[in-house]
Amino acid sequence: MSLFSSQKGVSWPLVSLVIVIAAATWGLYAWRNLESPFERATVSADSNEENPSGELVSLRATRPSVSANPAQDTSMDAANEPDLPGTPSGTVNVNAPPASLEPVEMTLAKSALEEPAPPLEAVPAIDPLDRARSLVAGGKLLAARDAFSAALRQSLPASAAREAREELTRLSAALLFSRAANTNDPLTDVRIVQPGNTIYEIAKEYGITEELVMSINGVTEPNRLRVGDRLKVLRGPFSAIISKSAHRMDVYLGEQLVRSYRVGLGVNGGTPTGSWIVVSKLKNPDWTDPVTNQYYLAEDPDNPIGERWVGLEGRSGEAVGRMGFGIHGTIDPASIGENMSMGCIRMTAEDVEEVYDLLVEHRSPVVINP
Repeated sequence: MSLFSSQKGVSWPLVSLVIVIAAATWGLYAWRNLESPFERATVSADSNEENPSGELVSLRATRPSVSANPAQDTSMDAANEPDLPGTPSGTVNVNAPPASLEPVEMTLAKSALEEPAPPLEAVPAIDPLDRARSLVAGGKLLAARDAFSAALRQSLPASAAREAREELTRLSAALLFSRAANTNDPLTDVRIVQPGNTIYEIAKEYGITEELVMSINGVTEPNRLRVGDRLKVLRGPFSAIISKSAHRMDVYLGEQLVRSYRVGLGVNGGTPTGSWIVVSKLKNPDWTDPVTNQYYLAEDPDNPIGERWVGLEGRSGEAVGRMGFGIHGTIDPASIGENMSMGCIRMTAEDVEEVYDLLVEHRSPVVINP
């Protein structure tokens, strides 16, 4: 039986009208889709007009059409595609997508594309002393000493450098100049007294002074050591660096700063820079003023050099071959931090006594920087 055979109740004029409307609709759809995609572009590639209002701009991109049979798609080769007019062989003309690609429209705000990126926020500076402070708070004193020393070798502001020196001085008092021994500290050692040992012999072995060994261990009678006694010792020698511009002396054990002092220096830059070596040490010395030839006895309260003298010999720089310069005390505390001496390094009575007990004849270097 025919599909279109007459049946009772079917209105053929109405069916014909529906078919005509469907055909017209399909024809309109086909005509619209055959229109060139380039004629429908809303923005020309050659347009240089500005878009201050930030209106939406239509852009076009392409995507591969989806095949009903994937196997057929994989068999296609770009080499088999015909080259477009005016396009070198083997290249793709971005202004004319291949016929196998269907156009996809995107709408972007042009003003959003042109808007500059927000500036990056500044990263706050890290305080180089923070880690050292936290180590002190946690009781890790050896690590804190290393951290403060590392920070001090950087270019710190004056206040931060002063804090680092103060903390290193405090740590040295606890770790080095007390009787507490720490076997993990590379700057210290424990010496067991053997038969025949003397303070002088032990101090010489470690490059430190007898006074320092006695002070650390609370020894009052150096000739009465007992075999088996445990003596804490430091691995010397100590050295000193003097900054003329800062009027400061820093004392080091190895590479660790252990003490820092204010000093007075020579008038009119009269303290020669360069490297020196300690060559002599005297307690309560007599002294003759080289300018006036006035002689002062050791116990004379008017003796300008006080009660300690550490003689220096120049080795390099402006100091080479120079003699007669030294580190000494003063009866004029107001001259500390000033340029008022005849070239020597002045210190307060208390400070010069400490330095006297640290520096060793013929072993401790002293450097004077501008």
